[in-house]
Amino acid sequence: MLSRTVVNGSFGPVAPLCPPGAGLLAGDVATPRVSPTQNSEAMERRKPKQGQHFLQSAELRDFSMWEVANLDNAQVLQTFATYRWGSLDKVICPGCGAISKPFFRVDRAQLRCRHCDRHFSPLVNTVFADRKIPLKKLLMALVKFISSAKGVSALELSRIIDVQVKTATVLLGKLRECLLRQKDTETLSGLIEIDGGYFGGKPRKSCFRGKSKPGEIAAMVEARLRGEPVSKRKPKGRAARRNWEKRKNRRVVMVYRAVCPEGGEGAYATRTFIALSENSAVVDKITPEIVVPNSTIMTDENAAYTHLSKDYDHHCVEHSLEFCTINGVNENQAESFFSRMRRAEYGVFHGYRPKYLADYAQEFAWREDARRQTEMQKLMNLLRRVFDAGMSRWWRGYWQGHNRPGELLVRV
Repeated sequence: MLSRTVVNGSFGPVAPLCPPGAGLLAGDVATPRVSPTQNSEAMERRKPKQGQHFLQSAELRDFSMWEVANLDNAQVLQTFATYRWGSLDKVICPGCGAISKPFFRVDRAQLRCRHCDRHFSPLVNTVFADRKIPLKKLLMALVKFISSAKGVSALELSRIIDVQVKTATVLLGKLRECLLRQKDTETLSGLIEIDGGYFGGKPRKSCFRGKSKPGEIAAMVEARLRGEPVSKRKPKGRAARRNWEKRKNRRVVMVYRAVCPEGGEGAYATRTFIALSENSAVVDKITPEIVVPNSTIMTDENAAYTHLSKDYDHHCVEHSLEFCTINGVNENQAESFFSRMRRAEYGVFHGYRPKYLADYAQEFAWREDARRQTEMQKLMNLLRRVFDAGMSRWWRGYWQGHNRPGELLVRV
């Protein structure tokens, strides 16, 4: 559990690196409202009860939207500064590089260096640099993002924090950019499950089934018997032609999940890649880069994975017959990832587009890997990536035409 302190009579989050007794604002002193004994008793009560699911426990709810709503502007400012530098006494000035306790300009939501008098935001040189929304709204958006199991849409977020949909779209895009650019890249070992799932390019069903006429089928068969070239199928009508164009946006999400050796814990590490199709060339390019040789790999019966037996202990389950073999071979963790992503597609986003499919896939990989963390731990996890990513490359000036030129695909 991460520690929390009292700021001006109300609870506020503080990073674990902050030393005890560190000042919050200029001249302020943190005074605990509860004794250590009372605090330990409270922590004991917050532990999950025996047989209680973690998502239902008080341990999960160590930071919420309600606590953000009760923070004033000064507390929100010192909260971001503490998250950024670990201590309010060791803030690094982006101008002169001095490390000291700055002055707090609460009305401007900025800090002022004691050495060079430069004013700067606690979000300077991050994806949220030069933002226009208040820090409190931004913190609310972050809490909503981490607490949503299947993501949050820009329309919903715009209603919650009262901003334009365009603002919410860019905000969420920047968060996904941080998750993608700061994704975990460690190689996987042990038991790995691999699978591919197709997203996007779904055709719109027509009101009737277009069946071929018997005469047309007979003429096509006779032409093949005579060895004559058979004309390719042509779309019948405008709706069919639109559906054929939609299928060009179909992409496959390749997921690699490392499974915990302890039973019942699920997967602990997820890696995602976007490709045009699930084939052996894509698998042979990705697998040696992220999976340690001689690891145990479980897949389905797709022919794209047959080459893995050369360097790995490869097992497969024939999904046309069973979900799991009698020996326990399955890929349920990979299917669990696709279940979350598919539910988000149907119920939250109502569709993915190829250009940003990699961003969405990485978002749900992060959600899967952080599913057993508390709300505060997830917030710190997300903010660490925000602070390390630097300035936005794909969403800064998005509505002025500055965005990523194309989609991120595995090239073979």
